Order: sequence, then C-alpha cells, then structure tokens
Amino acid sequence: MPRTLRSLLSALAAVLLLTGCLTIEENYTFKKDGSGTMEYVVDMSALGEMLKSLEAMGEGKGKGDDGGPGDLDMKDQAATLKSLPGISKVKVNKKEKYVQRLTFRFKDITALNGALNVLMPDSTGITHDFFRWDGSTLVRTNNRHALEMGDDMGADAPGDSTDPTAFLQSMHYKYSFTFAEAIRDRQVAEGVSQESPEPRQLKLDTDWSVIMKDPTALDLRITLDK
Repeated sequence: MPRTLRSLLSALAAVLLLTGCLTIEENYTFKKDGSGTMEYVVDMSALGEMLKSLEAMGEGKGKGDDGGPGDLDMKDQAATLKSLPGISKVKVNKKEKYVQRLTFRFKDITALNGALNVLMPDSTGITHDFFRWDGSTLVRTNNRHALEMGDDMGADAPGDSTDPTAFLQSMHYKYSFTFAEAIRDRQVAEGVSQESPEPRQLKLDTDWSVIMKDPTALDLRITLDK
C-alpha cells in the first residue's frame, strides 16, 4: 500500500469513524481481445469539513507541508505506471475535492497485473498475479494489501473498545466490471453484495470488517458467456 495513504489514514483515524468516509474502488472494462481500462479511486470526500477543522487547529496543513488530502497523491505511482510495458494513457484526476482517480489502459492481463502490483503492493514485496483467465472465467486473487490496510485502520480505531468492527464497517471496498460478453456466472465471498445493472456488468461492495474476517473476501470468479 502506498505510504502516503497509510500515514494519512492513521492520522485521521478518529474522524474516519465518525464520518465513514473512506471508499476504495477498482473499476474495470475488458474487451474481447483481453485489453481494457482500469480506474482506481480513493474517495475521502466525506472528510472535507472534518479536515478543514483539523487544519484550523493546526493539525493539518502547515508551513512547508501539503497536509490533509494533499498527502494523498498518486503522481509517483502514475509515473511508474507510465514506464510499464502494455500500460498507456495514465492519468490522475484530482478535480473532485478529496477524491483521486487514477486511470490507465492495459494491453492484456500481464500488463494489468504489473500495474496492480504498483498500486497495491504488500509487505512481502512479492509480485502477485491478481488476475488470470481460466478459459472463459476471469479469476481474481489478492495479496495482503487490503488486509494490511485493515490492520492499520483497526489498530488506530478510536475509543477504549478492543473491537474495531464498527470502525472497519465504515470503510468500503468496491469492484465494478464491464465485459464485451454477458456474464453467465459469478462466485464471490459471503458478505460481498452484488448488483448487475445489465448482463455485461457486475458491481460488488463490501467493507473492511468482512475483509478482516476473511482474507479471501476480495477473491472472485466471473464466467463469461463466450
């Protein structure tokens, strides 16, 4: 996980519980030839007023310090992505306050996995194949990135209670997939809600209390009607 995002979450743990403000999104489109696009979103928009209060008290932006949401900057990751084979059209959109959207195109699954290892590394430092095709089935497995992120947030949960469940439930992780073909079947973990606005689309949503109970909660299988 990028150091800037981890340190920012630790510093803002108390207000995170009050606002339920963090949402991570992975949004994918896949074409028939295996290429596609990915959008990685870090949404902390609900923190706006809280961050302004912190800055007013001297806890946020200071002299020589970007502070607050300025600490969350994916430009370094974007620069690395631009150097990867099979990755193109890398952009970081910061027009929405407290929301960053990093988008890129990938040539194939190999290129996509390379990009995801830049965006979502874990402490092992081992390269992980997040996606693979098993015939007409797209298989997603995960490294420890989300689990370690949950460990950080849970450890900093405010209050005297040793149970950080309510805190973790306020943080959401979302997937969305759009394919060229219709989806025939899908397998997702218990605790992950799913929606199919149309036959070619799948949207998934869970929270970090589910992820911490089941480290494989973000794994999935999507079978296409090829």
